[in-house]
Amino acid sequence: MNIEQIKYILEVSKEGSITKAAERLHLSPSALSQSITQLEKELGVTIFSRSRKGTTPTSEGKKVLNRGHEMIHSLEKLYKEISIDKEEKLLKIGCSPSITYLVYDAFVLFYEDHSNVKVEIIELDQDEILSRLIHGDIDLAFSPFSEEELSGLRISDFLDYQLIYTGYACLCASKHSPLFLKDFVTPEDLKGEKVVMYNSKRSNHFVNSYLPGASLLFTTNNIGVLKSAIFDGHASCLVYNFTFKNHMDVKKGNLAIIPFMNPGKILNYFWVIYNRNKELSYEAQEFQKKIIQLLNE
Repeated sequence: MNIEQIKYILEVSKEGSITKAAERLHLSPSALSQSITQLEKELGVTIFSRSRKGTTPTSEGKKVLNRGHEMIHSLEKLYKEISIDKEEKLLKIGCSPSITYLVYDAFVLFYEDHSNVKVEIIELDQDEILSRLIHGDIDLAFSPFSEEELSGLRISDFLDYQLIYTGYACLCASKHSPLFLKDFVTPEDLKGEKVVMYNSKRSNHFVNSYLPGASLLFTTNNIGVLKSAIFDGHASCLVYNFTFKNHMDVKKGNLAIIPFMNPGKILNYFWVIYNRNKELSYEAQEFQKKIIQLLNE
């Protein structure tokens, strides 16, 4: 038995005539009749009763036809699912600069199983992340926030958020820095130390609150420029412990991620945020799993 034979008997049942069904199937009546006879022999039942009045299904034939309808329906559903899977999909991920490298690493893992999904990674500050999520311009976002910041923004009518990681502040220093070999640093270690920061309210508040003695060399909205300044030995940079997690320069020993002596005092909470009025796609959920996997390695 094959799919073509199932289609043949369904068409004969629909037309009530082998001749008419053969015309629609672009077969000769004898070829169609022979195919049905072969199927009847294979199943050991008579599917149709043939007479001058037409071709009608027998009681056993009705059972075969019912199963045939189910098989064709299941096959069409399968074809549709496969077709959808092959279509290129678009997933827009918003992220704060502190997580960009980790999001890229997650993309590499995600792409192994979802090569048909086009991913846009959009680096945004925290205000832009919330605005774009509310307007539906991105599918989900990853960013650090304090719980007070999120709860105080009155966004609960529009956004949902889930804590996925608790991190802490560190210093990123190059192998040229005198701080490179330290197991931990203190605010006193950074007195007079040149630091570079991402330009944001959070960064400025952090420097003023925890590192009043540090010398802020410059701020920028480009994390690549920050990395260059660190790598060239011009300055160190305040980062989260996950900012350059698994980064090749850290693995090679070109950069060091050095925690503060009491990191528990400088905790940071990392969230996945999405529009509560927009269903989170399967692909978005899978991407989120990759982020969580990397954070907990």
